Amino acid sequence: MRIFIRPPDKTTKKDDIEIDLNPDELIESVRKRIHEKKGIECHKMMYKGTNLHDERTLRSYDVLEGSVLIVQAQYYGQYLPMGVTPQMEKRKAEEISGEPLVELAPEAKRVAAVISEQNIVKADIPWIGARSAVHGEKGMRRQMEDEHLICASLREQCPGLSKERNFALFGIFDGHGGKQVAGFIKTYLAVELGNAFAAEEPKDGSALTDKNLKRAVEATFQRLDSRIATELTGCYDGCTASIVLVNADTVLCLNLGDSMAYLCRVSAEEEQQAIPLQMRQHKCWMMKEKERILRAGGAVENGRINGVLEVSRAFGDITLKKFGVLCTPEYMKFKIDREKDQFLLVGCDGFWNAWTAAEAIDFVFELVESEKERAQREGDGVDMQSVCRQLVQHVIDEKKAQDNVSVLLVEFMKEVSEQADVPIVDDA
Repeated sequence: MRIFIRPPDKTTKKDDIEIDLNPDELIESVRKRIHEKKGIECHKMMYKGTNLHDERTLRSYDVLEGSVLIVQAQYYGQYLPMGVTPQMEKRKAEEISGEPLVELAPEAKRVAAVISEQNIVKADIPWIGARSAVHGEKGMRRQMEDEHLICASLREQCPGLSKERNFALFGIFDGHGGKQVAGFIKTYLAVELGNAFAAEEPKDGSALTDKNLKRAVEATFQRLDSRIATELTGCYDGCTASIVLVNADTVLCLNLGDSMAYLCRVSAEEEQQAIPLQMRQHKCWMMKEKERILRAGGAVENGRINGVLEVSRAFGDITLKKFGVLCTPEYMKFKIDREKDQFLLVGCDGFWNAWTAAEAIDFVFELVESEKERAQREGDGVDMQSVCRQLVQHVIDEKKAQDNVSVLLVEFMKEVSEQADVPIVDDA
Protein backbone atom coordinates (compact mmCIF):
# COMPACT_ATOMS: atom_id res chain seq x y z
CA MET A 1 0.00 0.00 0.00
CA ARG A 2 1.39 3.38 -1.05
CA ILE A 3 1.09 6.09 1.57
CA PHE A 4 2.82 9.38 2.34
CA ILE A 5 4.60 10.43 5.53
CA ARG A 6 5.02 14.05 6.57
CA PRO A 7 8.27 14.70 8.50
CA PRO A 8 8.37 16.72 11.74
CA ASP A 9 7.91 20.49 11.39
CA LYS A 10 6.65 20.13 7.79
CA THR A 11 3.17 21.31 6.84
CA THR A 12 2.74 21.10 3.05
CA LYS A 13 2.18 18.28 0.55
CA LYS A 14 5.43 19.05 -1.26
CA ASP A 15 7.33 17.90 1.85
CA ASP A 16 5.58 14.51 1.97
CA ILE A 17 7.65 11.38 1.35
CA GLU A 18 6.20 8.35 -0.41
CA ILE A 19 6.67 4.88 1.10
CA ASP A 20 5.19 1.43 0.45
CA LEU A 21 3.84 -0.33 3.58
CA ASN A 22 1.86 -3.43 4.47
CA PRO A 23 -1.52 -2.38 5.98
CA ASP A 24 -1.39 -5.33 8.41
CA GLU A 25 1.99 -4.30 9.81
CA LEU A 26 2.14 -3.18 13.44
CA ILE A 27 2.60 0.55 13.98
CA GLU A 28 5.77 -0.16 15.97
CA SER A 29 7.26 -1.93 12.95
CA VAL A 30 6.15 0.89 10.65
CA ARG A 31 7.94 3.47 12.77
CA LYS A 32 11.15 1.44 12.67
CA ARG A 33 10.95 1.01 8.89
CA ILE A 34 10.45 4.73 8.37
CA HIS A 35 13.52 5.43 10.48
CA GLU A 36 15.63 2.78 8.71
CA LYS A 37 14.54 3.51 5.13
CA LYS A 38 14.08 7.27 5.20
CA GLY A 39 16.38 8.27 8.07
CA ILE A 40 13.56 10.17 9.80
CA GLU A 41 13.24 9.96 13.59
CA CYS A 42 9.76 8.56 14.13
CA HIS A 43 8.81 8.57 17.80
CA LYS A 44 5.08 8.91 17.18
CA MET A 45 2.64 8.99 14.25
CA MET A 46 -0.76 10.59 13.79
CA TYR A 47 -3.54 10.01 11.28
CA LYS A 48 -6.49 12.40 11.03
CA GLY A 49 -5.66 13.80 14.47
CA THR A 50 -5.45 10.36 16.13
CA ASN A 51 -2.30 9.03 17.76
CA LEU A 52 -1.38 5.60 16.35
CA HIS A 53 -0.56 3.04 19.04
CA ASP A 54 2.30 0.58 18.56
CA GLU A 55 0.26 -2.57 19.24
CA ARG A 56 -2.29 -1.87 16.47
CA THR A 57 -2.06 -2.06 12.66
CA LEU A 58 -2.54 0.52 9.91
CA ARG A 59 -5.66 -1.31 8.75
CA SER A 60 -7.24 -1.03 12.23
CA TYR A 61 -7.11 2.77 11.85
CA ASP A 62 -8.66 2.62 8.34
CA VAL A 63 -5.52 4.02 6.75
CA LEU A 64 -6.19 4.03 2.99
CA GLU A 65 -4.05 4.11 -0.15
CA GLY A 66 -2.56 7.59 -0.56
CA SER A 67 -3.19 8.64 3.03
CA VAL A 68 -0.80 10.99 4.84
CA LEU A 69 0.71 10.03 8.21
CA ILE A 70 2.08 12.84 10.36
CA VAL A 71 5.42 11.93 11.97
CA GLN A 72 6.58 13.44 15.27
CA ALA A 73 10.13 13.34 16.55
CA GLN A 74 10.88 12.36 20.15
CA TYR A 75 11.00 15.93 21.44
CA TYR A 76 7.92 17.24 19.61
CA GLY A 77 9.63 20.10 17.77
CA GLN A 78 6.54 22.29 17.69
CA TYR A 79 6.97 22.87 21.42
CA LEU A 80 10.73 23.33 21.53
CA PRO A 81 12.07 26.80 22.35
CA MET A 82 13.89 27.33 19.06
CA GLY A 83 17.25 29.09 19.12
CA VAL A 84 17.66 28.81 22.87
CA THR A 85 21.29 28.90 23.97
CA PRO A 86 22.66 27.32 27.19
CA GLN A 87 22.95 30.83 28.67
CA MET A 88 19.30 31.52 27.89
CA GLU A 89 18.31 28.18 29.43
CA LYS A 90 20.21 29.08 32.57
CA ARG A 91 18.41 32.41 32.82
CA LYS A 92 15.08 30.62 32.38
CA ALA A 93 15.98 28.18 35.12
CA GLU A 94 16.91 31.03 37.45
CA GLU A 95 13.55 32.66 36.74
CA ILE A 96 11.80 29.39 37.67
CA SER A 97 13.57 29.12 41.03
CA GLY A 98 13.66 32.85 41.78
CA GLU A 99 17.35 32.74 42.69
CA PRO A 100 20.69 32.29 40.90
CA LEU A 101 21.79 28.73 40.38
CA VAL A 102 24.57 27.78 42.76
CA GLU A 103 26.89 24.89 42.07
CA LEU A 104 26.96 22.06 44.59
CA ALA A 105 30.07 21.89 46.73
CA PRO A 106 32.57 19.20 45.64
CA GLU A 107 31.78 17.11 48.72
CA ALA A 108 28.05 17.26 47.97
CA LYS A 109 28.73 16.20 44.38
CA ARG A 110 30.80 13.28 45.65
CA VAL A 111 27.99 12.17 47.97
CA ALA A 112 25.46 12.45 45.14
CA ALA A 113 27.70 10.33 42.93
CA VAL A 114 27.78 7.64 45.63
CA ILE A 115 23.97 7.67 45.81
CA SER A 116 23.79 7.31 42.04
CA GLU A 117 26.04 4.23 42.13
CA GLN A 118 24.09 2.62 44.97
CA ASN A 119 20.97 0.63 44.28
CA ILE A 120 19.62 -0.09 47.75
CA VAL A 121 16.68 -2.50 47.56
CA LYS A 122 16.04 -3.08 51.26
CA ALA A 123 17.07 -1.56 54.58
CA ASP A 124 16.36 -2.09 58.28
CA ILE A 125 16.43 1.35 59.91
CA PRO A 126 16.31 1.04 63.72
CA TRP A 127 16.39 4.77 64.49
CA ILE A 128 12.99 5.29 62.82
CA GLY A 129 11.70 1.87 63.88
CA ALA A 130 11.06 0.62 60.35
CA ARG A 131 12.23 -1.78 57.69
CA SER A 132 11.82 -1.11 54.00
CA ALA A 133 12.20 -2.71 50.59
CA VAL A 134 11.53 -1.92 46.94
CA HIS A 135 11.12 -3.82 43.69
CA GLY A 136 10.26 -2.88 40.12
CA GLU A 137 9.93 -4.50 36.69
CA LYS A 138 9.33 -3.13 33.21
CA GLY A 139 6.23 -5.28 32.67
CA MET A 140 4.68 -4.87 29.21
CA ARG A 141 6.80 -1.85 28.29
CA ARG A 142 9.89 -2.03 26.11
CA GLN A 143 12.11 -0.46 28.74
CA MET A 144 12.14 0.33 32.45
CA GLU A 145 11.79 4.06 33.14
CA ASP A 146 11.11 3.95 36.90
CA GLU A 147 13.72 4.73 39.55
CA HIS A 148 13.60 4.32 43.32
CA LEU A 149 15.45 5.72 46.31
CA ILE A 150 15.98 4.43 49.85
CA CYS A 151 18.07 6.87 51.88
CA ALA A 152 18.28 5.79 55.51
CA SER A 153 19.45 9.17 56.83
CA LEU A 154 19.60 12.67 55.35
CA ARG A 155 22.40 13.45 57.79
CA GLU A 156 24.64 11.00 55.95
CA GLN A 157 24.23 13.16 52.85
CA CYS A 158 24.26 16.51 54.67
CA PRO A 159 26.41 16.49 57.86
CA GLY A 160 25.28 20.03 58.67
CA LEU A 161 21.76 18.82 59.40
CA SER A 162 21.07 18.40 63.12
CA LYS A 163 19.95 15.05 64.50
CA GLU A 164 16.59 16.50 65.57
CA ARG A 165 15.78 17.45 61.95
CA ASN A 166 16.89 14.19 60.40
CA PHE A 167 14.64 12.01 58.21
CA ALA A 168 14.87 8.77 56.29
CA LEU A 169 13.81 9.30 52.68
CA PHE A 170 11.94 6.88 50.40
CA GLY A 171 10.81 7.59 46.86
CA ILE A 172 9.43 6.21 43.61
CA PHE A 173 10.17 8.22 40.45
CA ASP A 174 8.13 7.28 37.37
CA GLY A 175 9.82 8.48 34.20
CA HIS A 176 8.00 9.25 30.96
CA GLY A 177 9.65 9.74 27.59
CA GLY A 178 12.89 8.35 29.04
CA LYS A 179 14.56 7.89 32.43
CA GLN A 180 17.23 10.60 32.41
CA VAL A 181 15.25 12.97 34.65
CA ALA A 182 14.21 10.15 37.01
CA GLY A 183 17.86 9.17 37.40
CA PHE A 184 18.87 12.78 38.04
CA ILE A 185 16.26 13.19 40.79
CA LYS A 186 17.33 9.92 42.41
CA THR A 187 20.94 11.14 42.43
CA TYR A 188 20.47 14.62 43.86
CA LEU A 189 17.21 14.70 45.83
CA ALA A 190 18.62 13.58 49.21
CA VAL A 191 21.57 16.00 49.09
CA GLU A 192 19.47 18.97 48.01
CA LEU A 193 16.71 18.24 50.53
CA GLY A 194 19.18 17.82 53.40
CA ASN A 195 20.83 21.14 52.52
CA ALA A 196 17.45 22.86 52.31
CA PHE A 197 16.38 21.54 55.73
CA ALA A 198 19.71 22.63 57.23
CA ALA A 199 19.26 26.13 55.78
CA GLU A 200 15.80 26.41 57.38
CA GLU A 201 16.93 25.41 60.87
CA PRO A 202 15.97 28.10 63.42
CA LYS A 203 18.95 29.74 65.10
CA ASP A 204 17.43 29.25 68.53
CA GLY A 205 17.43 25.45 68.08
CA SER A 206 13.64 25.15 68.10
CA ALA A 207 11.82 22.59 65.98
CA LEU A 208 11.19 23.12 62.29
CA THR A 209 7.65 24.35 61.74
CA ASP A 210 5.38 23.07 58.99
CA LYS A 211 5.97 26.37 57.22
CA ASN A 212 9.76 25.82 57.34
CA LEU A 213 9.44 22.27 56.07
CA LYS A 214 7.07 23.17 53.25
CA ARG A 215 9.25 26.07 52.15
CA ALA A 216 12.36 23.85 52.13
CA VAL A 217 10.57 21.16 50.14
CA GLU A 218 9.23 23.54 47.49
CA ALA A 219 12.60 25.27 47.17
CA THR A 220 14.28 21.88 46.67
CA PHE A 221 11.84 20.83 43.96
CA GLN A 222 12.22 24.14 42.13
CA ARG A 223 15.99 24.01 42.36
CA LEU A 224 16.13 20.46 41.00
CA ASP A 225 13.85 21.45 38.11
CA SER A 226 16.11 24.41 37.37
CA ARG A 227 19.18 22.19 37.39
CA ILE A 228 17.50 19.82 34.94
CA ALA A 229 16.99 22.73 32.52
CA THR A 230 20.65 23.73 32.62
CA GLU A 231 22.59 20.53 33.32
CA LEU A 232 20.65 18.04 31.18
CA THR A 233 20.96 19.92 27.90
CA GLY A 234 18.79 18.39 25.20
CA CYS A 235 16.79 16.34 27.70
CA TYR A 236 13.03 16.73 27.38
CA ASP A 237 11.68 13.74 29.30
CA GLY A 238 10.26 14.03 32.81
CA CYS A 239 9.21 12.08 35.87
CA THR A 240 6.59 12.06 38.60
CA ALA A 241 7.50 11.48 42.23
CA SER A 242 5.94 10.00 45.35
CA ILE A 243 8.23 10.65 48.32
CA VAL A 244 7.88 9.91 52.03
CA LEU A 245 10.14 11.32 54.73
CA VAL A 246 10.06 9.39 58.00
CA ASN A 247 11.56 9.93 61.45
CA ALA A 248 10.75 8.29 64.78
CA ASP A 249 7.29 9.83 65.10
CA THR A 250 6.40 11.75 61.92
CA VAL A 251 5.80 11.08 58.23
CA LEU A 252 5.87 13.74 55.50
CA CYS A 253 4.43 12.75 52.14
CA LEU A 254 5.29 14.71 48.98
CA ASN A 255 3.31 13.97 45.84
CA LEU A 256 4.07 15.17 42.31
CA GLY A 257 2.13 13.71 39.40
CA ASP A 258 0.21 10.43 39.39
CA SER A 259 2.36 8.14 41.56
CA MET A 260 0.76 7.65 44.98
CA ALA A 261 1.31 6.49 48.55
CA TYR A 262 -1.11 4.93 51.05
CA LEU A 263 -0.95 4.17 54.77
CA CYS A 264 -2.28 0.88 56.12
CA ARG A 265 -3.92 1.57 59.48
CA VAL A 266 -5.82 -1.06 61.49
CA SER A 267 -9.15 0.25 62.77
CA ALA A 268 -10.78 -0.46 66.12
CA GLU A 269 -12.74 -3.22 64.35
CA GLU A 270 -9.43 -4.88 63.32
CA GLU A 271 -9.93 -3.96 59.67
CA GLN A 272 -7.23 -2.65 57.36
CA GLN A 273 -7.84 0.90 56.17
CA ALA A 274 -6.19 2.35 53.07
CA ILE A 275 -5.50 6.00 53.92
CA PRO A 276 -4.33 8.15 50.97
CA LEU A 277 -1.31 10.34 51.60
CA GLN A 278 -2.23 12.81 48.86
CA MET A 279 -5.36 14.75 47.98
CA ARG A 280 -5.40 13.66 44.32
CA GLN A 281 -3.36 12.66 41.31
CA HIS A 282 -2.17 15.55 39.19
CA LYS A 283 -3.89 14.89 35.87
CA CYS A 284 -4.26 17.63 33.26
CA TRP A 285 -8.01 17.06 32.85
CA MET A 286 -8.77 17.78 36.52
CA MET A 287 -10.60 21.08 36.87
CA LYS A 288 -8.04 23.14 38.80
CA GLU A 289 -5.11 21.75 36.86
CA LYS A 290 -6.85 22.28 33.51
CA GLU A 291 -7.74 25.88 34.37
CA ARG A 292 -4.10 26.66 35.11
CA ILE A 293 -2.95 25.05 31.85
CA LEU A 294 -5.49 27.00 29.80
CA ARG A 295 -4.52 30.29 31.48
CA ALA A 296 -0.88 29.58 30.56
CA GLY A 297 -1.80 29.21 26.90
CA GLY A 298 -1.74 25.43 26.78
CA ALA A 299 -4.45 23.08 25.57
CA VAL A 300 -5.81 19.76 26.81
CA GLU A 301 -6.20 17.46 23.81
CA ASN A 302 -7.26 13.83 24.19
CA GLY A 303 -6.54 14.01 27.92
CA ARG A 304 -3.00 15.35 27.42
CA ILE A 305 -1.36 18.76 27.58
CA ASN A 306 -0.96 19.86 23.95
CA GLY A 307 -1.64 16.21 23.10
CA VAL A 308 1.66 15.17 24.68
CA LEU A 309 1.69 14.88 28.49
CA GLU A 310 -1.02 13.40 30.72
CA VAL A 311 0.23 14.60 34.11
CA SER A 312 0.07 18.29 34.99
CA ARG A 313 2.93 18.31 37.52
CA ALA A 314 6.32 16.70 37.08
CA PHE A 315 10.07 17.16 37.22
CA GLY A 316 11.53 17.98 33.82
CA ASP A 317 9.26 18.28 30.75
CA ILE A 318 11.05 21.59 30.27
CA THR A 319 9.40 22.47 26.97
CA LEU A 320 5.94 22.24 28.56
CA LYS A 321 6.68 24.32 31.65
CA LYS A 322 5.49 27.47 29.87
CA PHE A 323 2.13 25.74 29.32
CA GLY A 324 1.41 25.32 33.04
CA VAL A 325 3.27 22.14 34.00
CA LEU A 326 4.39 22.63 37.63
CA CYS A 327 6.91 20.91 39.87
CA THR A 328 5.22 22.09 43.08
CA PRO A 329 4.30 19.04 45.19
CA GLU A 330 1.35 18.43 47.48
CA TYR A 331 2.43 18.22 51.09
CA MET A 332 0.89 16.02 53.80
CA LYS A 333 2.07 15.29 57.34
CA PHE A 334 0.90 12.93 60.11
CA LYS A 335 2.04 11.42 63.40
CA ILE A 336 2.81 7.72 63.50
CA ASP A 337 0.58 5.61 65.72
CA ARG A 338 2.66 2.45 66.23
CA GLU A 339 -0.29 0.53 67.67
CA LYS A 340 -2.42 1.05 64.57
CA ASP A 341 -0.13 2.01 61.67
CA GLN A 342 1.23 -1.05 59.86
CA PHE A 343 3.06 0.10 56.74
CA LEU A 344 3.39 2.68 53.95
CA LEU A 345 2.84 1.48 50.39
CA VAL A 346 4.29 3.68 47.63
CA GLY A 347 3.84 2.87 43.94
CA CYS A 348 3.91 4.26 40.42
CA ASP A 349 0.71 4.76 38.44
CA GLY A 350 1.26 1.43 36.67
CA PHE A 351 0.86 -0.26 40.05
CA TRP A 352 -2.19 1.66 41.28
CA ASN A 353 -4.06 1.62 37.95
CA ALA A 354 -4.29 -2.17 38.11
CA TRP A 355 -6.58 -2.28 41.17
CA THR A 356 -8.08 -0.29 44.02
CA ALA A 357 -6.07 0.94 47.00
CA ALA A 358 -8.18 -1.17 49.37
CA GLU A 359 -7.44 -4.33 47.35
CA ALA A 360 -3.72 -3.53 47.29
CA ILE A 361 -3.54 -2.84 51.03
CA ASP A 362 -5.40 -6.07 51.91
CA PHE A 363 -3.19 -8.11 49.60
CA VAL A 364 0.03 -6.62 51.01
CA PHE A 365 -1.17 -7.11 54.59
CA GLU A 366 -1.66 -10.83 53.91
CA LEU A 367 1.76 -11.08 52.23
CA VAL A 368 3.49 -9.38 55.18
CA GLU A 369 1.75 -11.60 57.74
CA SER A 370 2.63 -14.69 55.71
CA GLU A 371 6.28 -13.62 55.51
CA LYS A 372 6.40 -13.04 59.28
CA GLU A 373 4.99 -16.52 59.91
CA ARG A 374 7.57 -18.02 57.56
CA ALA A 375 10.41 -16.14 59.26
CA GLN A 376 9.26 -17.26 62.70
CA ARG A 377 8.83 -20.86 61.56
CA GLU A 378 12.26 -21.02 59.93
CA GLY A 379 14.05 -18.86 62.51
CA ASP A 380 14.98 -16.39 59.76
CA GLY A 381 14.68 -12.63 59.31
CA VAL A 382 11.67 -11.05 57.65
CA ASP A 383 12.45 -10.48 53.95
CA MET A 384 10.45 -7.44 52.91
CA GLN A 385 11.90 -7.45 49.43
CA SER A 386 10.40 -10.89 48.86
CA VAL A 387 7.03 -9.32 49.69
CA CYS A 388 7.62 -6.52 47.16
CA ARG A 389 8.74 -8.99 44.51
CA GLN A 390 5.62 -11.14 44.97
CA LEU A 391 3.47 -8.03 44.87
CA VAL A 392 4.94 -6.78 41.59
CA GLN A 393 4.64 -10.23 39.99
CA HIS A 394 1.00 -10.44 41.06
CA VAL A 395 0.19 -7.07 39.48
CA ILE A 396 1.94 -7.99 36.21
CA ASP A 397 0.77 -11.60 35.91
CA GLU A 398 -2.67 -11.54 37.52
CA LYS A 399 -3.79 -7.92 37.19
CA LYS A 400 -2.31 -7.58 33.68
CA ALA A 401 -0.69 -4.19 34.30
CA GLN A 402 0.26 -2.48 31.02
CA ASP A 403 2.99 -0.21 32.40
CA ASN A 404 6.23 -0.33 34.37
CA VAL A 405 5.43 -1.52 37.90
CA SER A 406 7.42 -0.31 40.92
CA VAL A 407 6.45 -0.58 44.58
CA LEU A 408 8.14 0.47 47.82
CA LEU A 409 7.12 -0.81 51.24
CA VAL A 410 7.96 0.72 54.64
CA GLU A 411 6.80 -1.38 57.61
CA PHE A 412 6.62 0.20 61.07
CA MET A 413 7.97 -1.67 64.08
CA LYS A 414 6.30 -1.41 67.47
CA GLU A 415 9.37 0.19 69.04
CA VAL A 416 12.10 2.61 68.00
CA SER A 417 15.73 1.80 68.80
CA GLU A 418 17.50 4.53 70.78
CA GLN A 419 20.90 3.08 70.00
CA ALA A 420 22.28 2.88 66.50
CA ASP A 421 21.20 5.13 63.67
CA VAL A 422 23.36 3.12 61.27
CA PRO A 423 20.98 1.14 59.04
CA ILE A 424 21.45 -2.37 57.70
CA VAL A 425 21.11 -2.06 53.93
CA ASP A 426 21.39 -4.35 50.94
CA ASP A 427 22.28 -3.28 47.40
CA ALA A 428 20.81 -4.97 44.37
